Amino acid sequence: MIIGYSKDFDKSVDKLKDKLAKKRLEVLVEKLETASSLKEINNVVSITNHPFVYRIRTGNYRLIVEYKDGEITILLIEYLKRDDNTYKKYS
Repeated sequence: MIIGYSKDFDKSVDKLKDKLAKKRLEVLVEKLETASSLKEINNVVSITNHPFVYRIRTGNYRLIVEYKDGEITILLIEYLKRDDNTYKKYS
């Protein structure tokens, strides 16, 4: 798949201090690049009321992605630590 990166994604990764989380993200992005669809990736759940936005769980962090079925492009939106505010802007 072709991977695109949003400004919010770049900002959230720049702020990240957890080395293990960065390594998990790196491995996940490599998996996304080689996958032919999101169905090949573990822990993917669609976000309610957003038909093309999904979250991928990696430990205590969530990767928010936009993916339209049939297309081979994924936009990485954000990488956030899971807490009460993680999905507020998607609700």
